[in-house]
Amino acid sequence: MTEMKLPIIITKKGCHRCAELKEWLNENNVKHVEEDIENEEFVEQLVQDENFLQTFCDVDGCIVNTPVVIKNGKYYFKELWGISGLRKEEAKELFLN
Repeated sequence: MTEMKLPIIITKKGCHRCAELKEWLNENNVKHVEEDIENEEFVEQLVQDENFLQTFCDVDGCIVNTPVVIKNGKYYFKELWGISGLRKEEAKELFLN
């Protein structure tokens, strides 16, 4: 999974931040793959990824706040969000450079 060339956006239904990020990606013509966190097959892949386990899991389980971006094997989530919403400069740096 982490070798994928396009960024993966992990989303869930009813997530306003997910919608905001997808809208920004579409406006900036950023090709990406969207995966729903409720897709059991996808979650099975996630729990096989050591980077995912180190980022989101501890002895009590895993907690994932959406949206999450997987790019070049690294997970991004809180870096893209501020009090006022999507940090567009950080998004440009991540997706357009």
